[in-house]
Amino acid sequence: MDEEYDVIVLGTGLTECILSGIMSVNGKKVLHMDRNPYYGGESSSITPLEELYKRFSLPDSPPESMGRGRDWNVDLIPKFLMDRRVRTSA
Repeated sequence: MDEEYDVIVLGTGLTECILSGIMSVNGKKVLHMDRNPYYGGESSSITPLEELYKRFSLPDSPPESMGRGRDWNVDLIPKFLMDRRVRTSA
């Protein structure tokens, strides 16, 4: 890479993408890179399912009973699910 850039942005999370876009609109020459084969940083979703197995070093590939890997979209942001039922601890 013999080219010169005004700005180098590492990562493709929301903040990095906004920053990269603003710099580009303002006439800066931007190189935007990510170490992952997908974009979105830690707030991304992984698809196909096989990519999830690779990312977390799971021992096997997804079982056939789960269907096609590209039919899955796994969100990496933890979620807290609420319902109306009362929860108690033992």
